[in-house]
Amino acid sequence: MHNVDWMIIGLYLLLCIIGVVNIYAADFNPVNGAFFDLSNRSGKQFLWLGASLVIGLGIMSFDSKFFRTMSPVIYGIITLLLFAVIFLARDVKGARAWIDIGPFKLQPAEFAKFATALFLSAYLGNIGSLKKVEESSIEDIGRRLSRFIRGKKVFSISDIDFYGQVLPILIIFLPMALILGQDDTGSALVFTSFFFVFYREGVIGRIFIVGLMAIVLAIITLMYDKHVAFTALGVLAILVYSSYIKSTKMAIGTISSLFVFLVLMAIFDWNTSLNTYILWGWILINLIVLLSIPHLWKRIERSVILVGLVLSMGYVGMLEKAYTILQPHQKERIEIILGKRHDKSVSFQTDQSLNAIGSGGFSGKGFLEGTHTKGKWVPEQSTDYIFCTIGEEWGLIGTSLVILLFVALIFRIVQKAEMQRSKMSRVYGYCVASIFFIHFLINIGMTIQIMPVIGIPLPFISYGGSSLFGFTALLFMFVKFDSQRLDVL
Repeated sequence: MHNVDWMIIGLYLLLCIIGVVNIYAADFNPVNGAFFDLSNRSGKQFLWLGASLVIGLGIMSFDSKFFRTMSPVIYGIITLLLFAVIFLARDVKGARAWIDIGPFKLQPAEFAKFATALFLSAYLGNIGSLKKVEESSIEDIGRRLSRFIRGKKVFSISDIDFYGQVLPILIIFLPMALILGQDDTGSALVFTSFFFVFYREGVIGRIFIVGLMAIVLAIITLMYDKHVAFTALGVLAILVYSSYIKSTKMAIGTISSLFVFLVLMAIFDWNTSLNTYILWGWILINLIVLLSIPHLWKRIERSVILVGLVLSMGYVGMLEKAYTILQPHQKERIEIILGKRHDKSVSFQTDQSLNAIGSGGFSGKGFLEGTHTKGKWVPEQSTDYIFCTIGEEWGLIGTSLVILLFVALIFRIVQKAEMQRSKMSRVYGYCVASIFFIHFLINIGMTIQIMPVIGIPLPFISYGGSSLFGFTALLFMFVKFDSQRLDVL
């Protein structure tokens, strides 16, 4: 146990202990209330904590080079398990994610996070850094789009960095797709956290700006209507093109006329179909006028704006189509989060969770004194909604402590990741930090109604053997890498 970061281990143990204590509170039964009774969830979680520590010690006993060598094998085995789950697992609350092994249920998706992080970091560590996107490549995109419009050859096979960019994305998407096939949307969403790693390893920030804009556009589309989103895109395109007009008067005139027209449409209920078409006619006229200005087309990359407008409109149309194929309960949850509806029968769980947290006040009601918890008002309170137990019985002090412990753990992992000599270890550290951050953000956000209910656990605290084993393996692997950071891997 040489060079082990005991701070990370200490934070891990504190979170696990908080988890066991609050699982006991969430499932407390005065008739059969023994803390270590294996018929209770707290007893089972304590047993699984012991097994997790054995897993952690087992990982620490191996050399880091062993895991780098075995990473493709581990990834392959877990991928095959994920594939088998689709056909062999039984349905549990709409998801087919668990395999029965005797009296236990195993969820391979929890181990897939560890396997994917390990294989991805080993792969990126072997091929070197991700190809950075240079600033000049924006102009290159413009030239390629211009060639496409003119019917000429745009790409050759040599332009595609398959090994540096495409294959790493495929490594992430393969288990993600298989988990989606299990109807486990929450676990699949966690895999998007790996893209934070790409940013650290050289992917330009513009890509993430585009991703943020896509999220904003998706929210607008879901909250209002595709016509509203189309209009917003058209207005944005006009504003961008106007910024390239050399004549200040013409630019001001274009923007002013558009603004006046928007005001008039708002007065006369522009959300109606007729007014929408009239507005879009006005937008198209503005675009045609702007695009007729010669100097705007002297710089080829300006065509990106037009193509981006077309692609964005296609994206909006795709979103609207995809929304129609969601399950009714998924639509209801999204609409509740967006404020489009408030259905007590659908939001009951989150409403009770928020009430439980709020009722705790500053210092909480006390251990085993939570009325919402005792009354079992919050379903799944020991699993996905464990945070509301902490809020009710320990108040703001307890919830703040948990948040600070998670922040400290994530910050420590990132700090240690930057200290690694091995690129594999650094990438793996960022994978671990990103996974914990997504789980922490979504789970707590879900209990206080700022995130949709997608059913992912709070690491080390929520009840569940598979999740605890997976998170423990994920964390202890990094501790092992860090303990050997002075070695050349």
